Amino acid sequence: MKSVDIEKLNRENFRSMMNVLSMPGKIEKIEELFNSSFLAIANTLLYSEVSFYYEGKEEFELIKAITNPKEADTKNADYIFCDELNEFIFNQGKIGTSIDPERSSTYIVKCKNFKGLNVRLTGPGINERKDISLPINESFVNSFNEKNSYFPLGNEVFFLNEENEILAISRTTKLEIL
Repeated sequence: MKSVDIEKLNRENFRSMMNVLSMPGKIEKIEELFNSSFLAIANTLLYSEVSFYYEGKEEFELIKAITNPKEADTKNADYIFCDELNEFIFNQGKIGTSIDPERSSTYIVKCKNFKGLNVRLTGPGINERKDISLPINESFVNSFNEKNSYFPLGNEVFFLNEENEILAISRTTKLEIL
């Protein structure tokens, strides 16, 4: 039986997540835990002081037992995990306050691949602009730009595809439909 150094795996996955968040549109790999990159991310982010909401079909019980986070609804969760991002869930997440902008929700969304709507990314971490495809629709673009219009308030969104690849858009990223 192959043993796994979970702390090392968490550090490497956290580093990959910070790399894609600091350079929106960049793609990195996530190492799996329990045959799931989605659960590996949950194990990296969750601990007893944070709350989460999950809507989907992944088996979260083992991750909950290991990390001991608090479950919350979409309006109060620090991390929102979902198998499919919809506008209702996205608009429910908290955006923080001017004094505590870190009290916002971070989204981790599963997707088949990154193909979808062609958008232009601009903002910090992007050299002028970056044109990519994201698994979103026009309505999401409008909601994302609106929720993130008053920096430092807003949300970060991570997209995780079936190839264990991750990319992110940060609250400082502006989306433009191409």
